[in-house]
Amino acid sequence: METQGEPEKELNSTVDSSLDTDDDDDPVIEEIPVYLSKGLDCYLLQYPVRPASMPYDSAVVKKLLFRPKNQQIEMHLALNTENENYDDSRGEQIALNVDGEKGSSTTSATFKSEKMDTQVLSGGRAVNDTSRYAVGILNNNELHLTKVKGVLTVRPNLTYLDKSDKRAKSEGRNLDPDDPTPENDVKPEAVTVKFTKGENDRSVKWAEKSYRSHLKREEEEPWRDMRFNQLRSVKWDDESQNLFCDSMDNKIKFDLPPDQYLGSFK
Repeated sequence: METQGEPEKELNSTVDSSLDTDDDDDPVIEEIPVYLSKGLDCYLLQYPVRPASMPYDSAVVKKLLFRPKNQQIEMHLALNTENENYDDSRGEQIALNVDGEKGSSTTSATFKSEKMDTQVLSGGRAVNDTSRYAVGILNNNELHLTKVKGVLTVRPNLTYLDKSDKRAKSEGRNLDPDDPTPENDVKPEAVTVKFTKGENDRSVKWAEKSYRSHLKREEEEPWRDMRFNQLRSVKWDDESQNLFCDSMDNKIKFDLPPDQYLGSFK
């Protein structure tokens, strides 16, 4: 394959004639030009706990937040509360446990409709080096490649359960609705604790400090409010055109030294 333009004629003269025998067994049936597009910052989202047969293509995205430096994403998806499979009583109970009786009227309410009407997905960087990955689109027998800037693993965010547990403890309610036994009736039991030699206090404190510093650096980057373009929409189609190279006349020479050859792709 060639990159950004027709191959130079002298390239064929450098092919060793001893390879002709192998080429007879595996002949080249077609050659297509390859172009590098730089018009789009491309991120790949992976959903490891979501079946491939149930994509989020038709989901209604209410809010989309992104941190490009730390490569973190947060997606707020609307739940169809009118669906026959939606349990209204359970959805109302979850909202009540999370936000309280007057939670829907507060600005900090998680579910403002007094029922669980939103699902939050959050994710972060899956791999550190994405230089070997690219997204390709084939059009008119031409292959256009766009470098993948980041790969993010996205999973359901269940922090609303932590909020529910915190409210239940503050109100003295039982945390498990299926367990009628009050928490205060649970009798303490004696347990035997064994301590094994592990990391010293200095290394543990250093690890904790390093982790806290990492979280602090993440929190210092503000969230960017992004605009979500629905699949197959007009705006989605316009943005997809950036996957095509707009400078197809620029040729990359194949007889450059390795460092200069790699630098020509920037």
